[in-house]
Amino acid sequence: MQSGAVARRKALAQFRDRGEVVVYDRGLKDTHYSWGPWVAAGQMLMWINFADFYWRYTMDKDEDTGELTPAPLWKRACISGIALAAGASIGAGLLHFVTRSVARMRVVDNGATVVLETYRLSGRGTRAARFPIAALYSRDTLHTGSGPNGVSKPGLPQYSIYAGSGSYAYIMNRDGAFHSPKTFDTLFHRDQAPQGAAKK
Repeated sequence: MQSGAVARRKALAQFRDRGEVVVYDRGLKDTHYSWGPWVAAGQMLMWINFADFYWRYTMDKDEDTGELTPAPLWKRACISGIALAAGASIGAGLLHFVTRSVARMRVVDNGATVVLETYRLSGRGTRAARFPIAALYSRDTLHTGSGPNGVSKPGLPQYSIYAGSGSYAYIMNRDGAFHSPKTFDTLFHRDQAPQGAAKK
């Protein structure tokens, strides 16, 4: 435990007397996810059409006569509601992914603070969130020794980092440019959230 703390102090030393260090850059335009809201809206429209279809045409078959009759209101409402819920869940999940995707990560204040730039809900531009560097952690290891940058992981193109226990992950793409993958692991790799880390 003590050796880990010493390793972190040594890793932090590289940021001293440097106003800002970009430690991750996705290398994409800040409008990269501008398609996100359109896709979310388009698929929601599709599910609304499904719901309308189920509401209008859900039928029950009479076992005795074989005749088809409109299903009861409660049944049509349930099926249509499931379709609407599916569309809303998919759309919300897509937009959530956009807003948790990291465009850039900067270390400022001589290594005391991390600035995470994530894409806006609209997919146009970014917004910045600041965290004490000690509050961030990842259960995953970044450095794998594979791929051109040593961070490739077959089947897992994303690297997740958290800003506190119970928080949603911030997502970095392993195809982005990392300043030093081994330093990332030294500073952030932990099995659990640091004590006192704030939720966000």
